[in-house]
This record gives sequence, structure tokens and C-alpha cells, in this order.
Amino acid sequence: MKLGSKIGYETKRKWYGFTFILPWLIGCILFFLTPMYQSFRYAFQSLEATPTGFAATEVGFENFSSLFFKDTNFLPDLVGSLGDLIQVPLILVYSLFFAILIKGKFPGRTFMRAVAFMPVIIGSGVLMQILKEDVFASGARGGSADTYLFSAGNIPALLTSMGMGTGVVNFVNQVISRVFDLTWRSGVQIMLFLAGLHGIPDYLYEASGLEGAGSFAQFWKVTLPMLTPMILLNTIYSVIDMMNDYGNTIIRSINNTMFSLFKFGYASAMSVVYFLVIIIILGLVALLLRRFIIYQD
Repeated sequence: MKLGSKIGYETKRKWYGFTFILPWLIGCILFFLTPMYQSFRYAFQSLEATPTGFAATEVGFENFSSLFFKDTNFLPDLVGSLGDLIQVPLILVYSLFFAILIKGKFPGRTFMRAVAFMPVIIGSGVLMQILKEDVFASGARGGSADTYLFSAGNIPALLTSMGMGTGVVNFVNQVISRVFDLTWRSGVQIMLFLAGLHGIPDYLYEASGLEGAGSFAQFWKVTLPMLTPMILLNTIYSVIDMMNDYGNTIIRSINNTMFSLFKFGYASAMSVVYFLVIIIILGLVALLLRRFIIYQD
């Protein structure tokens, strides 16, 4: 008997899977784990640029002590960055709604799916960076605290003339202004939800229909429970995407500290703290949602 015939089917599948992720694993080690280790090491050092390279001086926890007890901007910026996570539920709802719309068969479905994913391609390049820089610069010159890629225009004035309260007008204005931003942030989530929708067996809908369940009941009793793994995945992805966004206050502060003030050790300490905060948030999200996850047998 040949040696290859002794390997079971499940073992072969595991090795095939490992082969597929091997390029990613190599890239993760070279371009993620190695820089992360260097950042952790630099966080305990004071680095100075010299003609021959960087001169490192061990400072222990001095950088972290300055962050929490001397820096008056770090903690407020950190709290402000965490406040951006309020957009995550909006992104999930928007992505699920759009995925359901483009799931069925209709003329132009392929085009609509391409449009849904196009922001991911454009938003990951130089074009989106230039666009955001222009928008943020315009907002800063105008003294605006909240700057969006899309504006609601005269809608707030129209609602005010109709007698709407200030709170209602501001809420509607923010929702409309965030539509474009939500679209740019939802490409990956839409595709994942779409894959999850296609993975739901048709017999579940047929059986529920025979029991008298309508479309509304099928959504809450079949579609949503079967999509809970994708909801968890999209939530984790959205949190990471929001926390690493170009306009994130902490990200911009770290870049400014490192490349403008040339405080490499201090910037590394900021990135380490921010990284640990993200890990804690992701752990809490996983713990809160895991009890609701339903996996297909």
C-alpha cells in the first residue's frame, strides 16, 4: 500500500487548507508580526536618528507613564476614536439590507454587485487618500467638527421650516450625510453577507413556508439566525476597519508623533496601547456575540 493512501480525506483537506493560507501566513510573519515585535521593543526605548542609523536608549515604562499621566491629548483622542464605533451597527444594518436587495435575480444584478464592491478597490488606494485629505482640509478650513464625504444640502433647512425640532433635524442630517460614508465602508461586509445568504439551504425556507411563515417571519426565524456567523465576522472586520481608518484621531496622532515630531519610541508606545485596546474590544465583541451564533451542521 502506498504511503499516500494512508492519509485520510479529512487530513488531506486540512493540508490543502494549510497550503492555501501559506502565502498569507508568510506575509503575516514578515509584514505584521515582525513590525509588531519591533514596535513593542521600541515602546520601551528612546530612539534618536544618527548618520549611521537609530541610537536606542532603554527608558523602561517612561513612554507609557508620559502617555497616561503627562500627555493631555492621548486619552481624549483615544476616547474620541472609540466613539467612532457607534457607526458599526449602522454599517451592519446597511450591508445586510443591501445584500438582501442584490441577492435575487433581476436585470443588472452583476453590475449592482460590482458597484457594491467598487468602493473597496478605490478606497484602498491613493485616490481615496487624496479625496479624504481634501474633504478633511475643507472641513478644517470651514471650522466644521464633523466632516463627511457627502452633505445633506438644504434638507436640514427644509425640515426646520416644517417645524421639526433641532434634535430630529440633526439626527436626519447625520444619517443622510453618513450614507456615502457607509457605502464606502460596507463593500466587504456586503459581499460576506451575500455569501452567507447564498449559503442558507432553500429547504429551510420551503419548510417554514409550509408552516405558514411569511417573508417577515422567515427573515427573523431563518435568515437572521443563519447569518449570525457572518454577523460576528462583519462586526470584527468593521471594528478593525473603523479603528484603523485614515481619519481616526489616534492614527493621525501616531503618524504625526512619529514622522513630524520624530518621537519614534513615544509613537511606538502609543501604537502598543492602541493595539491592546483594539484586542480588548474584539475580545468583548466575540464574548458578547458568541452565545447567539448558530452554525449549520
